[in-house]
Amino acid sequence: MADIWAESKFNVPILFLLSPGADPTSSIDEFARKKKKPTEKVSMGEGQEEPARKAIKAGMEAGSWVILQNCQLGLKFMEETEQMIVGFSNPDNVKPHEDFRLWITCEPHNSFPLGLLQKVLKVTNEPPKGLRAGLHKTFTTMINQ
Repeated sequence: MADIWAESKFNVPILFLLSPGADPTSSIDEFARKKKKPTEKVSMGEGQEEPARKAIKAGMEAGSWVILQNCQLGLKFMEETEQMIVGFSNPDNVKPHEDFRLWITCEPHNSFPLGLLQKVLKVTNEPPKGLRAGLHKTFTTMINQ
């Protein structure tokens, strides 16, 4: 995560292309805690465009991180996101804070906006191969608070 974050910028979202069984959300959360960055998560789907819009606006102003999950369920909103983040044409003309980061998780989809796909930092997260490797990853990444 540290290497991915180091390459990212406030106006370059990070896109995790998901494969079955892989979910980077816990890794992002853990890294955010290390960096002392608040995160807001929005799981995309029907009716989640407005909460996502508000989270992005608040994150851009405060310099916090926003995680949009399952964006294959909100592809139309991804087109709007491209303009908000990369083009700075958000409704309130807010220039993002330097610490702002937008993390996007999405299953590969043919209708994902090409313009956004070309501008994001793309990351894949493959699940471990086999039962033993899967269990090992599960038990070694548990967080005991």
